[in-house]
Amino acid sequence: MRDLADAPIARLLRTALALAVALAGAVPARAQAPAAAPTPDARPFHELVDLRPLDSVAVFTEGRLKSFGSFANTQMQFVSGPRKVGGQPADFTYLDLMFRPKAYEGAALLYVKNKQVRARVSDAVLRADPARGEEMAAFGSSGLVSEAALMLPGVGAELRAMEADLIRTAKEMDSLKGALAVKDPAFLLSSLRVIPPGDGSPDRPWASIGDVMLLGADPATLPEQARERPQVPLPGIDEARQRAVAADWRAMVSAWNKGDAAGVNAAVRSLAAGLPALVPAAYPSTERLSWEGWYFRNGNLSRTWLLYLVSTVLLLIALVYRWPWSMKAGMVAFAVALALQTFAVMLRWYISGRWPNSNMFEAVTTAAWMGTVAAFVAELFLRRTAMRGLLALGGSVASMVALMAAYLLPVQLNPNISNMMPVLHDVWLYIHTNVIIFSYALIFMAAVSATAYLAWRAFGHGPAYARVGGAGAAIEMASGEGGAGAGAGAPPAAARASLGETLDGVTMLLTEVSFVMLWAGIVMGAIWADHSWGRPWGWDPKEVFALNTFVIFALLIHVRWKVRDKGLWTAVLAVAGAAVMLFNWIVINFVIAGLHSYA
Repeated sequence: MRDLADAPIARLLRTALALAVALAGAVPARAQAPAAAPTPDARPFHELVDLRPLDSVAVFTEGRLKSFGSFANTQMQFVSGPRKVGGQPADFTYLDLMFRPKAYEGAALLYVKNKQVRARVSDAVLRADPARGEEMAAFGSSGLVSEAALMLPGVGAELRAMEADLIRTAKEMDSLKGALAVKDPAFLLSSLRVIPPGDGSPDRPWASIGDVMLLGADPATLPEQARERPQVPLPGIDEARQRAVAADWRAMVSAWNKGDAAGVNAAVRSLAAGLPALVPAAYPSTERLSWEGWYFRNGNLSRTWLLYLVSTVLLLIALVYRWPWSMKAGMVAFAVALALQTFAVMLRWYISGRWPNSNMFEAVTTAAWMGTVAAFVAELFLRRTAMRGLLALGGSVASMVALMAAYLLPVQLNPNISNMMPVLHDVWLYIHTNVIIFSYALIFMAAVSATAYLAWRAFGHGPAYARVGGAGAAIEMASGEGGAGAGAGAPPAAARASLGETLDGVTMLLTEVSFVMLWAGIVMGAIWADHSWGRPWGWDPKEVFALNTFVIFALLIHVRWKVRDKGLWTAVLAVAGAAVMLFNWIVINFVIAGLHSYA
């Protein structure tokens, strides 16, 4: 499990890090950022330390530049998954693991996702040390286990047995090995690539802070090994600035190990100012980096699902009881939630430099946003008709479910911004993919109105359906020619239209649009597949279930022509189509491997 961490280069890096920590107490901070004496405060150290200035610091990783906060969040996801260690922010834990690794020797730090693996590890640990019952109970619920527990006699044999099971548990063991490697202080230091190349080339990797952290240190305080191979300034960068950054780093390490939060904060502010000044021409916009840090500190704004929940409840009350105040309040909550969601999507677009639809998190949240925007636009045209509020209800439920999943399932819907796969660097990404996910959002919204129709029928109402289809019903209502509640002066026929007819009309409107878009998306996907993979169709699981979804809606349209109870069968098939679509997005992505998997 520790092969990677024991490599020669890792040992050298650990030695360098140990030297830096040892030297930190002997090397003074820069004059303009003196470390203040610690002040008594009952709060934990991680609450006293303010690392927000580092959000304007860029880290080179995986071929792109991230803010330090975003980078630390990504790295800690490999170690502790979605959990916070001791309630600490990810950026604090990243640095604390680097500076004080011994403090975490017995800490529950390593995340194990699979519950079957948790049970097997727990059994092995309890066989080796029965006194760890409380610790293993916590492990079963949180998924966090300590390295010390994994090192107990007999546990290693169980881990090796699971590593050999390639089908069921090998993937979890690979993740555990990766977590052990990532949490190693040497790896954390070498990964902190915050110094641009001196020539400003965008194609060259950045240097680690470890490459300069001993510059300017008093040689007399260095161990003999460091004196023999002292660090030299990086070429192309002003040496005085490198020494200043090194002094700030050592000052931060020293203050951190002394528990001096004020000293840490002063050094952090100085580092945040000094690092971008090393090679200004090569540095990205600090404003973009700061927004990226803010975005992740605020949970990707996924808590907006709570506003959508409020909107959903109010709009349902308006649907059932016909209370005007509930309709108005629901629409206000809907508009505010959509504004926040739009801001989140646009912000992610800005900080990633691409349209957000290249991973599972982005596909789900962007699809829901697109469907909700469509509902908002439709509400503007149908606000004086019986359909008022129903499309907003569908959009609210769709976005609520999507953002709730993003909030509650950060492992499955990993919010970290990653590089786009090479096959996605194509104009068809912005055509085929967006058309498909937009159709999926509309399909889900159609299932919301269909479910409402089924509930209406369950409460004893008889067969009812929109006789001119969905688009026709919307046009009639918008022109004042039909629909219950069409307003003063509406023809008598409008007043006689039931809620069932209106719900069926909304379902058909969404179904008709999604049917056309799904068909267009499948055809466009075949064109893209032929262009990218040399064949238009390969029976990939996601291709097959996208076609299955289309077949159900084709069946819906034909069944509607023939059956007498059109509203009932439309609603049943709309819900079934949504179920197949969700199967395609959930099971195909997370259980069945395929070329289209976002997972």
